[in-house]
Amino acid sequence: MDSAGYTQIGIITNSHGIKGEVKVLPSTEDVDLFSELDELIVDEGVRQNLFRVIRARPAKNYWLIQFDEVRDMDVAKMLKGAAVCVDDSKLRPLAEDEFFIHDLVGAKVFSTENEYLGVVTGFFEAGPQSVFEVTDERGTFLFPGSQEVLKDIVPGEKVIINLLPGLVDLNR
Repeated sequence: MDSAGYTQIGIITNSHGIKGEVKVLPSTEDVDLFSELDELIVDEGVRQNLFRVIRARPAKNYWLIQFDEVRDMDVAKMLKGAAVCVDDSKLRPLAEDEFFIHDLVGAKVFSTENEYLGVVTGFFEAGPQSVFEVTDERGTFLFPGSQEVLKDIVPGEKVIINLLPGLVDLNR
């Protein structure tokens, strides 16, 4: 979920405590962003609200966030499943070899031999490995984001992969 002007950096997985804190699973490598921002966009799908951050603190693999507008557990529970987003102007500049995941969705996928394989339709983390989802007229297949397979990325345009034997057929 990324809309014009803002980018998802996490998802609310639950409430925490009785004072309305929410538990957020980050979807960004720049997790320090949570402690640096004084407002976040909470996107519930049908509506987006700008919430002021009172406090944000790490807790294991999550962040616990207290919003000024959410003061009790019942309201916090209603936000479960909502995306936590940030205005794009608040994102740090990317290094030359970095990219946003949402910039890959819609990119065309080619083999190193320039064979068209489909379009990136999804991306997820599977343990320590990132996995790309590619769709073409024959269906969907997955490929790992390992150095052996993923050879080049031009965000928003194309992804080039080393087409290992059986990669497409085994992962359809």
